[in-house]
Amino acid sequence: MQGGNPVIGEHAGFQDALAGFGLRYAMRSEPLAAQSLISGVDYRKAWREALQPGLRGGVVNRYLFNRTGARGIDYLIGKLGSTDTGIALGEAYRLSLPKRLLLPLARFHYRNPLEDRSCSHENCDCVGCQHGAHETANT
Repeated sequence: MQGGNPVIGEHAGFQDALAGFGLRYAMRSEPLAAQSLISGVDYRKAWREALQPGLRGGVVNRYLFNRTGARGIDYLIGKLGSTDTGIALGEAYRLSLPKRLLLPLARFHYRNPLEDRSCSHENCDCVGCQHGAHETANT
């Protein structure tokens, strides 16, 4: 939310931590924002239910791929080549029990890069200050 209005896609901080793309989340968050504006649906609750599991899965995926290197990429390419891509990606981003267990470690590992050390919080135009909440995303 920004100025009481829902924001979508990368502007809202919805970006795939593994691939770096925000378009998919823009397309998935837009109907949630529209429902919020038209029907009064709680936007924060809606995006957390619809998007947060995939966002968290992306953080764990990034952590795993950084740890496994080429072997992890080869594994994923093999999975993508042997089955329906949508199914394979759905499985890759599903927040399974092992991924839920790894999530705190992955979030801890990436906590510092999310902070803008140059921010003074005064007359600042960093993303955190522009969005009115200068803290790491709760993904």
